[in-house]
Amino acid sequence: MNNAEKIALLEGLLFLVGDEGIMLDEICEVLELEPQEVTLLLTELEEEYQNNTRRGFIITKFAKKYRLTTKKEYYSFYLKLANNKFESKLSQAALETLAIIAYRGPISKPEIEDLRGVNSDNVIHKLKARELIKEVGKSEIAGKPMNYQVTEEFLKVFKLSSLSELPELQEAKLEDDEELFK
Repeated sequence: MNNAEKIALLEGLLFLVGDEGIMLDEICEVLELEPQEVTLLLTELEEEYQNNTRRGFIITKFAKKYRLTTKKEYYSFYLKLANNKFESKLSQAALETLAIIAYRGPISKPEIEDLRGVNSDNVIHKLKARELIKEVGKSEIAGKPMNYQVTEEFLKVFKLSSLSELPELQEAKLEDDEELFK
């Protein structure tokens, strides 16, 4: 495999992992390369993105993970797209996640995923982009993940003056539902 193919594979891998990012050792394992070689490839790709005005991405490193992100200088254009998408309806997954955050917030992503039973990375990202939820500090659970709660924009969109106006949840009572389990 030549260098150009390795860089193409690396770029595809970074695109595939999205916001979650990927650690150096994971890249090495997937591409079957040594850390020094992967570091050189990352540097080469970073320089290509940085020095090429025809590219809209950069590679960022956070918490020992690498990911592709959009260039900040184009943010105003990306915001236009995001604003257009705000007018679209929320998906079932987004509504489900939003309800969990509204009723249980502040709540962490692992707690949300535990309740939903599925990965919620993309949904949380989209809800943050729509400014319906925000980060509000670290959780006390293992790993100290970020906590989320709904925003004033959420209240505005759903025409609420406060969260106390949310309909009450009906708690499932085992005694009342015993017939369901017979």
